[in-house]
Amino acid sequence: MAAKKESLTENASDREIVITRVYDAPREAVWDAWTDPQKVVQWWGPKGFTTTIHEMDVRPGGVWRHTMHGPDGTDYPNKSIFLEVVKPERIVYSHGGGRKGDPGAQFEATWTFEAQEAKTKLTLRMVFATAAARELVVKTYNAIEGGHQTLGRLAEMLARTPVIIERTFDAPVAVVWKALTNLDDMKQWWPHLATLESFKPDAGFATQFTIHHNGMDFVHVWKVTEVVPGEKFSYSWKFAGYPGDSTVTYELFPEGNKTRLKLTHSGLESFLPESNPHLARGNFLMGWTSLCASLKTFLEKSIGSEKKELVITRILDAPRELVFRAWTDPKQLAQWWGPHRFTNPVCEVDARPGGAILIHMRGPDGTIHRMTGVFEEVVAPQRIVMLSTVPDKDGKPLFEQRTIVTFDNQDGKTKLGLHVSVSNWTPEALPMLAGMEIGWTQTLERLTEYVAKG
Repeated sequence: MAAKKESLTENASDREIVITRVYDAPREAVWDAWTDPQKVVQWWGPKGFTTTIHEMDVRPGGVWRHTMHGPDGTDYPNKSIFLEVVKPERIVYSHGGGRKGDPGAQFEATWTFEAQEAKTKLTLRMVFATAAARELVVKTYNAIEGGHQTLGRLAEMLARTPVIIERTFDAPVAVVWKALTNLDDMKQWWPHLATLESFKPDAGFATQFTIHHNGMDFVHVWKVTEVVPGEKFSYSWKFAGYPGDSTVTYELFPEGNKTRLKLTHSGLESFLPESNPHLARGNFLMGWTSLCASLKTFLEKSIGSEKKELVITRILDAPRELVFRAWTDPKQLAQWWGPHRFTNPVCEVDARPGGAILIHMRGPDGTIHRMTGVFEEVVAPQRIVMLSTVPDKDGKPLFEQRTIVTFDNQDGKTKLGLHVSVSNWTPEALPMLAGMEIGWTQTLERLTEYVAKG
């Protein structure tokens, strides 16, 4: 992972040591590497050092006690008190510690974490009581070079850290899953997959495709390793002719009618980015960030193109009491419910709050379309609210539908208002939703003809 090493800040006072480094990692990842004790022990201290953390309470007033073990076996006990903790921007602590028999190091340290797009500028500022105290620490403990080496070890640890991106999309899990696993959908939000001929989320399935970048060809080789339909799938990712092998994992978490996606790309250090800069971790981070934005746009477009809400108003030449009965009397409802040429061999409705709805519509081709539901409101002869679902052949709901019908008297006629809203739909339901408007239009046409007969 590329990281820039900088010398002392020119304007630092003679009581300060200031060291900065830029990391190819987002600020949250760098903050986590600094505040998680299990990660801190992987990089804290100069080269050859190890660290034992006895306690680390990262909050104002919290204590951090740790012992650094030098390559020669010397122990360096340290104790710090956190003064400020502003996640993920700033950490300040007072520090005391050193080798047994030495005067030790006393200073106040400030660490700042500055986001620079997908990278992070980390600045360490140590302020000593006097210039002499600073010089003593520099000479006794080689503090400046030790600081650079410590931040270098952090860079190495971050390079081993997976790229993790989490996004929440305004789409149900089934729709996001389809976008991630259906090749036609994948090509719409991931343009580089144009040469990918096939993809299946089946464990063991392998495929490859080529991307041309900066005059070079990169042959991507994928193999699906784990699949939990609708929840998780993983595939290995390597480049033909290059060392290394990585793993990409998608995890989907439903949040109401939305979906939280957690994308993890691990093993990037195996690509040896120091010798193959095109395969640097930072490039993957930027690439995945861009692709998640593209996926969001695709989902918004695909979901937005389908009707999720429908409002229709009709004037019927019949009194509203008659129209209301046509909606609530099962024998009458069966005469007109559904689009043209549909019939209703089963039509059972209990028109009262909490009452059940069961309708089997038979299409012109003989297919039965089932609907089950319940009345939420029944205010005769003014208003009906129904909550219904349409199940697939296995009984699994394809979508939920709330239907609000209002009946207003207009000089002996009826102004009928219909408001339909759909939620929790699946990809299999999208063709139905695309025909929702014409279906309801034809249904109301049949209602108009029915009530006109009196």
